[in-house]
Amino acid sequence: MKNSNFDTINYLTQIHPVFLVKSFTLLFLFSVLFARPLAAQVYTFFENRAITPTSPRAYPHTHTRKIIPLVGPWKVILPSGLESQVEVPCAFSFSNKVTFEKSIFLSKDFETRVLTLVSEGMGQYCEIFFNDQFVGAHTTAAPFSMDIPSEMLLIGAENKLSIVCNSRLDAPNSFPLAPQAHDKRRFSGLFRNLYLVASSPIRLNDVDFDYQVFDTLIASASRTPAPRAEVQPCVRLNLEVSIKQFDLRGVRLPTDSLGQKTLFASAQLFLDTLAVSDRLALARFEAENNYVLRTRTSLLLLNAKLWQPDSPTRYRLHLLLTSARGDTLDDLSFSLGFRTVGFASGKFQLNRKPFLLKGLHISEETEQSANVLSPDDILRDLLLARSAGVNALRFTEIPHPLWYRFSDSLGFLVFLEPPVRNVPTSLLIKPSFSQHAESALQETLALSKFSPSVIGYGLGEGLDLEDGRTEIYLQHLSTLIKTHTSSLVYFTPKVLQPSLLWKYSDCIAFSDLGGSFDEFKKKFVLAQTLASAEKPILVSSYGTLAESNNHNGYGDTRSLEYQAKFLLDRFRTIEEAYNQAQPIAGGFAYTLCDYHFAIAPLLPNEAQNKYLATFGVLSLKREKKMSFQMLSSLYLGERVTNPPIGSPRREFSPSLILASTFLTTLLVYLINGNRRFQENLQRALVRPVNLYMDIRDQRLYTIFDPLLLLLILSFIWSSILSAFLHSLRLSEDLDFWLSHFIRIPLLKESINYLVLNPHVAILAFGLTFFILSLLLPLLVKFLIVLVRHTQVSYLQLFHVWTWACAQWVVLVFIAALIDRLENSAFNFVAFVLSLILFLLSFARFLRGISVVAELNRFAVSFTGFLLLSFGLLALFYLSDTFNHTLAYLQYHYDGLKTFSIQP
Repeated sequence: MKNSNFDTINYLTQIHPVFLVKSFTLLFLFSVLFARPLAAQVYTFFENRAITPTSPRAYPHTHTRKIIPLVGPWKVILPSGLESQVEVPCAFSFSNKVTFEKSIFLSKDFETRVLTLVSEGMGQYCEIFFNDQFVGAHTTAAPFSMDIPSEMLLIGAENKLSIVCNSRLDAPNSFPLAPQAHDKRRFSGLFRNLYLVASSPIRLNDVDFDYQVFDTLIASASRTPAPRAEVQPCVRLNLEVSIKQFDLRGVRLPTDSLGQKTLFASAQLFLDTLAVSDRLALARFEAENNYVLRTRTSLLLLNAKLWQPDSPTRYRLHLLLTSARGDTLDDLSFSLGFRTVGFASGKFQLNRKPFLLKGLHISEETEQSANVLSPDDILRDLLLARSAGVNALRFTEIPHPLWYRFSDSLGFLVFLEPPVRNVPTSLLIKPSFSQHAESALQETLALSKFSPSVIGYGLGEGLDLEDGRTEIYLQHLSTLIKTHTSSLVYFTPKVLQPSLLWKYSDCIAFSDLGGSFDEFKKKFVLAQTLASAEKPILVSSYGTLAESNNHNGYGDTRSLEYQAKFLLDRFRTIEEAYNQAQPIAGGFAYTLCDYHFAIAPLLPNEAQNKYLATFGVLSLKREKKMSFQMLSSLYLGERVTNPPIGSPRREFSPSLILASTFLTTLLVYLINGNRRFQENLQRALVRPVNLYMDIRDQRLYTIFDPLLLLLILSFIWSSILSAFLHSLRLSEDLDFWLSHFIRIPLLKESINYLVLNPHVAILAFGLTFFILSLLLPLLVKFLIVLVRHTQVSYLQLFHVWTWACAQWVVLVFIAALIDRLENSAFNFVAFVLSLILFLLSFARFLRGISVVAELNRFAVSFTGFLLLSFGLLALFYLSDTFNHTLAYLQYHYDGLKTFSIQP
């Protein structure tokens, strides 16, 4: 796939030998789980050649610092050792390590300069090397800068910059955590602008500020007999600037006529090109090796023009560092605006005026370049959002800084949030994760604090309020935000509930993704009981999936009409509450455009791309859906009509009924037509020990009867399992745990297919159970020989296992009942009964082993159940070690417990 701006590059190191078709048997899938994959690894890189060395950057404007763009060709070393060339910025989605290398020539001009690597975003975990020497590491996708020590530089020669990107997400040592069900696909690589900045060895380093807006009464300029006093907004701007001095050996500083080397730092505020303040002296100091000087000052701005969406006025703060004779050593210019945000009378207040948030969630992804967005891509999406009447944007991943830079000019309000989604509290408070979250937030704050459009910071979504330890996380990060900004703080809980932890949020936030309207109303009513005039409701996300070409009307919950109706019902509820002076701030529709899931979801989706999350009001190609037109009409106050109701798609699969009927018929035929089979079956059900003695004495030597019975039992088991899975196909919990335990993408896709297609699942599971049952006697024979040299034949053990499971024939028709009744209580009873039969079969099997092998009955039973328990515990231990299963069990248990006690 190529055009002038985009490249998607695939590197194939081997020939792919096998294509896993949907109807593959589960036996092969099981072998894939334990065998080393034979399929080749395809390495795909997403490029965006519309990003050039002259593209806009998020770096402050400067005249004295030299910027060296790193956009362009880089050498890439793949995990297989293959070397090739890619265009940076670029991204990849496979899980492995990739090394990027670039040669940079540094002329003699850089001998007295400090070199800094500036990244606007790379990930996930990156290690930076300069001339094969380690410079530092970075974990999050947030913008950052890193000074390169002067002793690593080769002046007048080629230098090698190497960046190793590791995309493996290993909880809790990564940020974000390893993906779970319905998590967004994370891209790694050097996916945003990257450049080197050469500055003076004495430079302006960190710039921080805060401000207070207040009103001042002044006399009116009108010449009326009774002039009125006018209210004008004023701003007190408090600045804190640090000046960093590096190693000054060999650096010649300019001197004045008296030979002094005094340096001066100053600041001045401009509105466009008009100076609105005098030049303020920040510091006067003498140069000193390896020293950081911090200074503070403040200025008063009268008759300030406040930033607001319909008039996004911005000022320019110019900082200057000069020598004693007036030579400019360093300078920086920041754009900033002044506004107030808060809540009063149950409304969100912008500059002390009520403002309804008509928001939209943003996901950074395009069809051809993944998350490698050019400035034109970002501007296009912002203009599309503005055409729909959107006035606020919400990001749940660390966005490209140009999003809020452009929002400053276009008048959007922006809410930023780190990628903390559905994280169990036990992982949330681990030092490694909390440090990464704090680092991501600090780096985001450092760059976004100058943007007046950024008015809120989220602490995460899906937080467990039932676990009191969540307060550790909330208290720490909310304090960090409140210390550095005057912006709003919020979080979205897993389950909306009363909690003392709401004190760390400025609003009562909840989300509604894919739920029914009745469920939304219940949440909204509960939120109203928790809200107040100072803490109103914020619907952080509302939206649902829709099949791309489904126009069956909103009676079909997967149709495009239903998606539009979903947005209509939610926004009308929000708008009615706002008009009735209820405490409501607004809401965010989810989301601007489609994106990709990290794990194939368990959804009845007929699209070819099973990973596509079709929540967007725009497609991945930016094609407008019906929901976009609906959102535009709602947000712009235009006339809205209900979409057509249509008719829902009816699903009916007779496979489970047919399978149960066939197995019942076959079983009845065998019982009535084969006397020996009938007698052995009766003995297996009523007098199993007597049957085991005959097996020991080799009076049962035929293989036909047990083989036929095992075949019937295997398909009884497969039909029951298929019925259970198919009945739970819409369950989010089933999808979550399948995604949690099955980490091989191809295997998860195939399991999804089997869950949704019981006619294939019956055959796949049946064959799997049959072959596993053939292998079980081999394993038992090996253990018996290992423990005691007893002569027991495979055929004897096969007989024992088959006839020990004979009682399962009583459930021959239960799969059809599970499928047709669709009753959760009946399904629970059937599950408990199946579990009891499994334990009974296992106990009878152990009893049969003791008889056939002439071993102690209690020793065999104890050893068998001990090995079963040990095996299950070992599997759980491995899963908990790599996937933190226990933490997620506690997380889901808290959610169920809270849900069960709600009225």
